[in-house]
Amino acid sequence: MSSLSDNEKEFYLRHFSLPGFDISAQLKIKNASVLVIGSGGLGATCLLYLAGAGVGHIGIADSDVVSASNLPRQVLFDYQSIGESKVEHAARRITALNPFIDVKTYPVFLDVKNADDIIGHYDIVVDCTDNFDAKYLINDVCEKKRTPLVYASIFQYEGQLAVFHHCKNGETALSYRDLFPEPPHAGLRENCSDAGVLGMLPGILGTMQAGEVIKIITGIGDVLTDSVMIYDSLSNRSSLLQLKKRGRVVIKPACDELGEIESINFNQLVALKTRNDGLCLLDVREPAERNVISIGGMHIPLRELPARIAELPQDQLIVCYCKSGSRSKRAILFLQDQGFTQVVNLIGGIMGLTQSEKQNVREWDGLYES
Repeated sequence: MSSLSDNEKEFYLRHFSLPGFDISAQLKIKNASVLVIGSGGLGATCLLYLAGAGVGHIGIADSDVVSASNLPRQVLFDYQSIGESKVEHAARRITALNPFIDVKTYPVFLDVKNADDIIGHYDIVVDCTDNFDAKYLINDVCEKKRTPLVYASIFQYEGQLAVFHHCKNGETALSYRDLFPEPPHAGLRENCSDAGVLGMLPGILGTMQAGEVIKIITGIGDVLTDSVMIYDSLSNRSSLLQLKKRGRVVIKPACDELGEIESINFNQLVALKTRNDGLCLLDVREPAERNVISIGGMHIPLRELPARIAELPQDQLIVCYCKSGSRSKRAILFLQDQGFTQVVNLIGGIMGLTQSEKQNVREWDGLYES
């Protein structure tokens, strides 16, 4: 479409007061097609602002129905919509907000059979899912199709935001696998229902996802194509971790007998510490988590790592750990980018400890004085 009606011009009036934003920018938004996968905490807010901004063609994919526990964070829905299909209710809400857009619903769970076809109809994909299998599937299909992917995830009080498969200035597009090369073991995964979530956090990240979509479409502003933003809602602080293209992550630790490895288990850690006084154990969890259970070591929360990196030894093997192994993997990737070569991950983090290891944590604690 090459024009806006008078009603549309009135609807988007505040956009036209922005520097660098004119009718041509609004037309780009009107002619764009965006698929939002997941209409929960992230998707609910993202959809509202994509519709409000005037994205002309919006797809919504989600097989779930509304439940009471969704309502504190999934602001598209209300108590009367419990039991309804999320995508159908979401479509009604956003078309009621903006009658100038078209919405298509996919009340299905995205899988290997339908992902390729559904994603193929859209210019941009927004990942608002809360499970690892979906995130890797969406990423890999978008990579194959060279479709920009706006990613976000949340864990308790922390959120992440990044854009993948979107080239900037001729550079190689980065992938979700450049952030997390492989998914964690199934037994060590957590989602919102397991870990809990503060209702406003997905709202903040979902709004930011909508912002990245608008920047991609219009070309206005800087898109998060080469870094991941970490947002801590408890301190209201954010930080950027730079990313780079990587293949399989291979780490060479100081102990030759281990060869080239990426991670070690708790027993290997104990054996290494017993034999190697130069080992540095690094806990990247939040202070409240460390107070619950700890195996000691240096404590630098992930969000503080860029500012405190000088505290870490470059000539020692560094073993990173967190609750499940996810944040410590991010810490390792960041440290590698900063030139650290002797860094490994504790498999499964604290959650990966066996019951007997947890019972004996106080005995091991003496090995890891901070």
